[in-house]
Amino acid sequence: MRIRRAMRKKPLRRPVKKPRLKRYRIQQQKARLTGAGYTEEQLVHMNTREIRAAIRETGA
Repeated sequence: MRIRRAMRKKPLRRPVKKPRLKRYRIQQQKARLTGAGYTEEQLVHMNTREIRAAIRETGA
C-alpha cells in the first residue's frame, strides 16, 4: 500500500487555532462562572488557567 502525497502533508492541512475563537471560549467560560456565583471583580484578576480550574471545581 502506497502513502499518498496528501497524507505526508498532514501538519500543513491541520486547522490553525484562531485568537478570536479563544477569546470567545474565555468569554463563555466567564459567563458560566458568573452564573455559578463568581463576581466580575474576581474574574478580572483570574488568568485562563485559573478560570478553567474554577469551572472544573464548580461544575459550571
